[in-house]
Amino acid sequence: MDQSLYPGLKNAASFLEVVDGRNAPLCIMAEKDVLRQRLRHRATALLIRDSTGRALLSFREGQGWGFSSFAMVRAGQSFEECARDMLQEDWGEQGGRLLSLGLCPPCRESRQAFVALFEARLPAALAAQKALDPDRSMLLDYDELKGLGSHFGDLLSPFMRVAVQGGYVRPR
Repeated sequence: MDQSLYPGLKNAASFLEVVDGRNAPLCIMAEKDVLRQRLRHRATALLIRDSTGRALLSFREGQGWGFSSFAMVRAGQSFEECARDMLQEDWGEQGGRLLSLGLCPPCRESRQAFVALFEARLPAALAAQKALDPDRSMLLDYDELKGLGSHFGDLLSPFMRVAVQGGYVRPR
């Protein structure tokens, strides 16, 4: 993270940038205060796909099946830096190619965050290995994901439903 943007900020990991309706920074606040007050901020969602295009979904308790990784963008961090950090920390991939899928505007389902969506590809065997725990992860092709969203939408996290309905997770 580029700490030079905010050199006096201690413990930047617990601070977010509050942004306006155009995604321009207004101020920096503690994450808990931003979320409690439902202020606009930034987040990043990462969708891991295997080489055949299947999406690797992760299960989060209390939310349902969602993106492979999801994180708040910390003060001084870019969307892409956040996605790269998730790719390395959550999936053990360093320097992988990220494909931007778009920017979702703030909504209730994203907790008022502008969410930048990224995709990264893993070899099919490696993605299948990551999906070995069926209680925590699953690989779905696009038709299966659309069907899950249409017929069993309550199994998906609220934001994943928004992304599927908005066409953000179509294979590129």
